[in-house]
Amino acid sequence: MTYGLRDLDGVRIELCDECGFDEREPRDLAMAFAGVYASLERLQGHPEASRRPEPETWSGREYAEHCVDGADQTLAICRRALALPESTSVVSLSEAAAATAELVGTLTDPQWDAVTDGWSFDVPVRGALVHLLHDLEHHLWDVRRGYAKLGLADGIDIATSRPNS
Repeated sequence: MTYGLRDLDGVRIELCDECGFDEREPRDLAMAFAGVYASLERLQGHPEASRRPEPETWSGREYAEHCVDGADQTLAICRRALALPESTSVVSLSEAAAATAELVGTLTDPQWDAVTDGWSFDVPVRGALVHLLHDLEHHLWDVRRGYAKLGLADGIDIATSRPNS
């Protein structure tokens, strides 16, 4: 798997050959964030949200906690780059969604290019937020894959969606 920022033709972009994330695809970041947060939150209601599909693979709930932590850290990095006051830490997917929407919705064109301090190389606010979106989308994919593994391990008949007898 190749995950993360890549320099292609002098431009740094986010690509992932595992989940298929490609920053070059045009997208509305506000809508993409709203969709991925809503999907992650919906999947937290899954009956297997606390169960790990494999001992070394996080449960859906653990992935959600990681996503909240990642959003909190990325938003703090972006706020520092923009010289905005620190905000209260987010502790849930809904709070992360609201804080992300607020920040993305208020950024001016020059602010998207402000350089953050979260990496050992220059990453603009846009790059940090695209990386967060990738992380969220990738982990949404991980959660869905984990639930499918649990279903298969429990003997769910794919054709009928009923337990095998």
